[in-house]
Amino acid sequence: MNAPNEQYAIKNKVFDLSKRGHALLKSGRSSEARLLFEEAISLGTRNAHVLTGMGDLLRQQKDFTGAAAYYRQVLEDDPGNIFSLRGLGDALRGLGEYREAIGFWETYLRLHNGNDICVLTRIADSYKTIDNYDTSRDYYHKALVLNARDRYALMGLADLYHKRGHELQAIEYYEKALANGVTLINILTIVANLHWRHEHYEQAREYYEKALVQDPYNSYALYGLGNYYRWKCDYQRAVDMWERILERSPGTANVMVRLGDAYCTLGQLEAAARVYTKNLDSAYDMLSLVGMLKIRCLQNQPQAACDCYDELLRREGDDIQFMPKLAELLLRQADRETALFFFTHVKKCYSVKQAALQTIEAYISQAKGT
Repeated sequence: MNAPNEQYAIKNKVFDLSKRGHALLKSGRSSEARLLFEEAISLGTRNAHVLTGMGDLLRQQKDFTGAAAYYRQVLEDDPGNIFSLRGLGDALRGLGEYREAIGFWETYLRLHNGNDICVLTRIADSYKTIDNYDTSRDYYHKALVLNARDRYALMGLADLYHKRGHELQAIEYYEKALANGVTLINILTIVANLHWRHEHYEQAREYYEKALVQDPYNSYALYGLGNYYRWKCDYQRAVDMWERILERSPGTANVMVRLGDAYCTLGQLEAAARVYTKNLDSAYDMLSLVGMLKIRCLQNQPQAACDCYDELLRREGDDIQFMPKLAELLLRQADRETALFFFTHVKKCYSVKQAALQTIEAYISQAKGT
């Protein structure tokens, strides 16, 4: 075969190998596709379709360094190859080289009339990653001009506003994303928590309940819904939510304290003591120990209450912020003798702060009824 005919045959074979390789790659048969691309490369031609295909294959396999090398070979011969520009940007993003990735994507957009919403969103994501929030926001909005319902752009913009502390705007875009097909349970709980922080309590409840439709034991939603019922003073329902968390996990210290406090409010002191004790068995927790102190006072066990106080004093020092509320509880609900015993013990523990002594003496006088 003469040289022109041989070159023509090689060219046709490379074209066929490339076509078949891309089809296999598209169907998820990457190992077979790789054999065809490698065969085409071995024929000694720098075919852009083959090299880009090999770059795409390696990028899918997260070999970003290898992928970038193939895309760069294409761009050496054809700096305007939009497939390799886009692919190289993606590979560089995988390597964490966000600034360089942005440069290739922006070149791609100039050649692609700027109307690729996926690349616009990737650029926005990358600018956000390198803390260039204003430019990131601009690119998300460019993406939304092309498709106001694009869930990725909506989610990216919501996350940006969330990171920047613009929580009402974050809520707006999270809710748009949810209205356009986003179903992630963590987004439901994020939106619920944001509403809660802004005192939109009923909206928060709705999102916690939506999360529980997906996962009835989601601890974040159960905790949030328990807080909602606590706010409504429906302590039994709050207890039901928090107890459900404990069916699947040990619970956080915060959950346990809230649960113990709710049991106390319901007058279920033994249940409260069980919860506080379980928390304290895991690690020291001031609020759980305060809870136990309150229970021992309400159970008219003054020495046990004093033991709890002594432990708090040892751990926290004598400037204990809970004392006014504790004194109010004792004077209102505990037996007078218990209150007097406890306050007299507390007085003995203070030796320096005159103002604190005067406060304790006032509590003693009230306990005596004088």
